[in-house]
Amino acid sequence: MKKSNTSTYDTLSNNKTKPKKAGKRGKHKFKFIKNFKSWWRGMPKWLRIQVPVFATMGVLLLSSIVTICVMPSIEQSMASSNGNKTTRSGLPTKMVAPFVDMSSWVNSGAYSVNGAPNLGKFAEDTGIKYYNLGFINPLTNYPLKADGTINWGWGGYSDLTKNSTSAQYKGIVQSIQNLVDAGGIYTISFGGQIGDAPWRVTQNVDRLADMYLDVINTYKLKRIDLDIEESNQDADQNRANAKAIKKVQDKTNVEVVLTIPIMPNGWEQKQLNIINAYLMEGVDIILINSMCMCYGTGVYAGEDYGDASVRAIENSIKQLKKLYGNYGYDLSDTQAYQKTGCTVSIGYESTLYPTFTTNMMKKVTNHAKAHNYGMLSFWSMGRDSTIDGNKGISTKYAYTNIAKEYLNK
Repeated sequence: MKKSNTSTYDTLSNNKTKPKKAGKRGKHKFKFIKNFKSWWRGMPKWLRIQVPVFATMGVLLLSSIVTICVMPSIEQSMASSNGNKTTRSGLPTKMVAPFVDMSSWVNSGAYSVNGAPNLGKFAEDTGIKYYNLGFINPLTNYPLKADGTINWGWGGYSDLTKNSTSAQYKGIVQSIQNLVDAGGIYTISFGGQIGDAPWRVTQNVDRLADMYLDVINTYKLKRIDLDIEESNQDADQNRANAKAIKKVQDKTNVEVVLTIPIMPNGWEQKQLNIINAYLMEGVDIILINSMCMCYGTGVYAGEDYGDASVRAIENSIKQLKKLYGNYGYDLSDTQAYQKTGCTVSIGYESTLYPTFTTNMMKKVTNHAKAHNYGMLSFWSMGRDSTIDGNKGISTKYAYTNIAKEYLNK
């Protein structure tokens, strides 16, 4: 566990020695102030009046820009936190929405549609109607056309693009339709752990916006998810992406979720920079979904991943309130939790991390239920349905059934 750096304030407050007298640097400082005062008094009276006036006007102008450009988006995204049961997209303000790897191959059977995971079958088995579908990426071998247009596909595979005639792509389309026929709603996620996210291969705002609009129109989306992890967390690249997302929201009113890593102590500076990049551009963030997983040495002695995930969310609530406070919006605890998502990685991840057990899932679910998170999720439905095969999971839908308790009053 990392130790926090001792602040200058803490160091000085614990220093019992008397302060030293000003040395040469101090004398120069006082001389500068004296000279400045003399220069100021020598200026024409009209100029001494106008300078403060223009300075004040500049501050007011900057404040107005923030209010006009950023605050409406914050107000809009908070509308769902004031007692409404659904967002403008029709998605509930409290939902279980597992992630599904749509580019994974599923052998023949009821859970396969031409090799694609059968979302309709998941919904039929579990009653869960909301899913995060991953991941859209630039094509691995040919991410950009000559004119800068982004070539995109599921998992970055060239045979899983919207114009593909492959059986697997047709299976993805049919699987999504099966979910819709079952009364389900889906979000599509961009990025993920493997491969480059769109904003990494280009920072051309127009090209990024064109790609998002293409995906949104192709799949008739009302909500998208940006899964920002690994090498896709560069602040400047995300700032360009935020500009594109803002353009897309202005045209479509699509809801946007940020899915970002977290540690038990909360978001690290890299994630705080990402959130700020989107807020600064006026993006309406409906949810900030923390990936409560892969903590490594970040857990306390005797603390399991369930406890650590609860601690991570509680720390993020404090950070979220402070972030929005910087934009003039006073979030209550209730509103902050409503804007919070938590995604855990169930079962076995790797030798680097402990198996995330059903007991750990219960701890997170109980906390989500007590505080009304906006979303509870996990990676992945492929694991929990046992179609992927995971040595940490032996009972079909064991985690889904626990997560559903969060929906009960």
